[in-house]
Amino acid sequence: MSQDTAPAVDFAKYQALGNDYIVIDPRYTAFDPTPENVRLACDRHFGLGADGLLYGPLPADDGFRLRIFNPDGTECEKSGNGLRIFARYLRESGHADTDAFTLHSLAGPSAVRILDGRAETVRIDLGPATTDSRAVGATGPARPMLHEPLHTADDGGSLSVTCVQLGNPHCVVFLDDEPAGEELARRIGPAVRDHELFTQRVNVELLNVIDRENIRIEIFERGAGYTLSSGTSACTAAFAAHARGLTGARTTVHMPGGRVTVEIDEDGRLALGGEVLPVLRGHWAPRIGQQLSGRGASA
Repeated sequence: MSQDTAPAVDFAKYQALGNDYIVIDPRYTAFDPTPENVRLACDRHFGLGADGLLYGPLPADDGFRLRIFNPDGTECEKSGNGLRIFARYLRESGHADTDAFTLHSLAGPSAVRILDGRAETVRIDLGPATTDSRAVGATGPARPMLHEPLHTADDGGSLSVTCVQLGNPHCVVFLDDEPAGEELARRIGPAVRDHELFTQRVNVELLNVIDRENIRIEIFERGAGYTLSSGTSACTAAFAAHARGLTGARTTVHMPGGRVTVEIDEDGRLALGGEVLPVLRGHWAPRIGQQLSGRGASA
């Protein structure tokens, strides 16, 4: 695969189905990854604006290590779209000289593969998922959370949920009759995310099963709020539907930002494939650049 090395810049921005991330490479620019600086960089009014920030590559024994941040400044264990975006950045910036390599985040290693010559389609192995309540960080006795009733102040009854750990905790809400939509996600999402059942808060997916090969979801992330797409959300939703016997091992997940393919192998490992596209590259204005580097801004 021939690949032109991209010029050094302060930042690069990519999106995967509307889920956008800023990439900051410490080899090329000074950036102090404090919660305040991450929030500023991701702010859509006062900064560049994004659903998250990827900081790396950082030293690793093999492959490449990165830190993943939510737009609220908290650090994220794993992001399917974030990891796929970072893989494209590494390939087109010249850091990676092969189409297959390993990325390391807080949740551990993930194998990625570039599937086309333009690095626009990226597949990532996100590993196995579990519904074990201890892994999810749920209160109460240890149990599988495949069919879990959940009561909130807003639902007027009991929600049917499946809770999943895939590097970070998720709660998939199955909707039988009501179609998932942005308004419903913004209403139910915060109540489920902050429910007292979850000691670490959770990412929330509202799910409609279309048929055995297709599902539709809306997403409310614990660190980003309402989101057009999410790789780990797509995977956990597909895993939950498959675990309930509603779908097969290969599922197309439809989200407001687009669709991805999720595959579950015989060992229960989840793989996510889809498009990653560049948005822009650039340099910070001097004042904000000084602030983000930790040197402060001159008056």
